[in-house]
Amino acid sequence: MPDPTPPSDRPRFPWRAYFHGTTTPVFVVSAARRLRYANPAWEALVGRSLAAARGMRVSSRRSAGDLAQALAPPAEVWAGRPARARRAVPPAETGPPWWDVTFVPLAAGGRVTGVVGFVVVAGDAGARGPGAKLSAAVADLRAQVALGFSLDLIAGPSLGAERLAAQVRLAIETTAPVWICGEPGAGKETLARVIHHDGPTRERAFWGVECGGLPAALIESQLFGKGGLAASDRLGTLYLKDPAALPRDLQARIAALFTPRRPGGPRLICGAARPAADAMREGKLIPPFHTALSVLELTVPPLRDRLDDLSRLVDRLLERGSAAGEKPRVADDVWPVLRVHDWPGNVRELGDILVRAVGKAGTGPVNKDHLPRYLRDRFLVAAAPVRPEERAWTLDAVLEAVEKRLIELALRQAGGSQTVAAERLGVFRTRLWRRMEALGIPVPPQPPKARKAKGTGGPAGANEPDGA
Repeated sequence: MPDPTPPSDRPRFPWRAYFHGTTTPVFVVSAARRLRYANPAWEALVGRSLAAARGMRVSSRRSAGDLAQALAPPAEVWAGRPARARRAVPPAETGPPWWDVTFVPLAAGGRVTGVVGFVVVAGDAGARGPGAKLSAAVADLRAQVALGFSLDLIAGPSLGAERLAAQVRLAIETTAPVWICGEPGAGKETLARVIHHDGPTRERAFWGVECGGLPAALIESQLFGKGGLAASDRLGTLYLKDPAALPRDLQARIAALFTPRRPGGPRLICGAARPAADAMREGKLIPPFHTALSVLELTVPPLRDRLDDLSRLVDRLLERGSAAGEKPRVADDVWPVLRVHDWPGNVRELGDILVRAVGKAGTGPVNKDHLPRYLRDRFLVAAAPVRPEERAWTLDAVLEAVEKRLIELALRQAGGSQTVAAERLGVFRTRLWRRMEALGIPVPPQPPKARKAKGTGGPAGANEPDGA
């Protein structure tokens, strides 16, 4: 039941003393969005005294200070609902570490008269550089991802694979910008991840950007906006896919960011279907990308030029797709079918085909019946016997072949009778005989002539077979 004691006679709760003694950083913001109170734990956390910070207006606007933005309650708090927000520790724009701030609105008379905030530090408070400590779970996850992009992913018996592996080893030992050329689906981004996870920036993040598929304003905001990756010490490698698709002014800002490369800063890797020099000559790429940001140029050979690596690539793709279970087995009749294809989609096409084939095979091995129809048809065409090369046809040879065919057809319809065949062809019998001899057509056996009937005066041959 409600307390019948009048509010003026109730003992006042010493809330200041209560907050003053707690080790949890606490602060109070008034309805005018100004800092009114903070306990000693808050002063120790932010490194400022309450006397110096009292009256500070908290706001999420970019014009406000770093501390004012970190303490600004979200909009739903001013609507009367508690909320929790993660904020980067001032003056940093990105974490870790972070502050997990819980905002509790204080309502009276149907309106919010103030907000109480409680701060909990999330992450390692001393982790401000590339050597930041990670939890065991995060470290294990990072190690598993790195294993999927090891250097042996590109190793192979073909000459193209050996040359590419040597170039990648050189790129791993340096932090120079790299330009990777290759057909769509050849594995340019995979190669960039191999360089990142085996290179000096492997302890930091890899960020891939689809320059032709994202708005330029979004890319610029992610890189150079407030809290952008350009100012973060967490970015290890920036991978730009087709940087020639970016506006020239944004290309200039990116070139200025990486020229010269600052010590400990991220490295730049670009992927495109053509060399940087070709894009620059066409006016799609500014000269700094060619002169300064394509120091090392690697070329990924298409899959059709490294079919010797096919079995190894299939094994790696199946391992990656079966991380949670046993790797599917591939039957021997699959390999001849895969080798006759020219692979216009390269490794990406191979991966898509294997995913569908494994789904059709279920728990059994993958055989050629699980492959797409167009691959099997291509194999049947390639396996068909090759006809011997025929001699070139001249006009006389074509006419003789047609004439021979017509004479043979007429003789067959006439039952072997040269007389009837000559009538059908509209020539004299002697001419037909000469053409048969010239074309090498054997004389068919002539049908027996019927004896002249008694009492008739018909000509000889009147009783020959039908058609005479």
